[in-house]
Amino acid sequence: MNSVCLLCKCVVKDNTLFSDLSDEQLGRFKDIIVTHHHKKKDVIFWEGDECDGFHVVKSGRVKIIRTSRTGKEQIIKIAQPGEIIGMEAFYGEKRYANTAVTMDDCELCLIEKKAFFKILEEHPAISRKIIIALSKELKTAYDKIGDMGLKTAKEKMAHLLCTLAKDYGVQQDGKIKLNLNLSRLDIAELLGITQETSIRLLKTFKEAGIIDIKRKEIIIKSIQMLEAAGES
Repeated sequence: MNSVCLLCKCVVKDNTLFSDLSDEQLGRFKDIIVTHHHKKKDVIFWEGDECDGFHVVKSGRVKIIRTSRTGKEQIIKIAQPGEIIGMEAFYGEKRYANTAVTMDDCELCLIEKKAFFKILEEHPAISRKIIIALSKELKTAYDKIGDMGLKTAKEKMAHLLCTLAKDYGVQQDGKIKLNLNLSRLDIAELLGITQETSIRLLKTFKEAGIIDIKRKEIIIKSIQMLEAAGES
């Protein structure tokens, strides 16, 4: 079950940083959290900006973008409520490695890294729990990278659509409508493929009767067929 963060009343997922802390331990952080409101398409931080802390998404969604040396952009994550952005703060980076842009009007809770580490130094029990939480996040990331690395582009696309259906899907007349405004380029960047490949694969799924497409809207007609297409 999801738990409720006593610091800012936002939903905290079971695998996030603070989820295993007691109420008393959570209370240690209440004076170092600052909540900021952001409009859709606001830049939270640019790649290369000074890393002054990390953010917990309280509401809305934030996309994390990395830019290659040639200027190509790739969306590497869409952070939802309860998730953390700015993980560079945990391993001592002076600057952010990615750019964070809001996809909706958002509320973000900023935790300044110096104050955060001061609490960890003063409370070893909290440190141990947070180390365990970060280790779980790292294992999950490794598992995802390993799994996706073995899939073909078609399997990656099917897996992504299944994940989006789970996270953003809305049941409608026996189908699943993705409540997410992503362009073909956005999808391509999430998968690390070309936009042309993204368009071709979506067309293939549509012709197979798995999905329907109306402009930027994707409707999944058969989640079972999509799941089967995503199995490597």
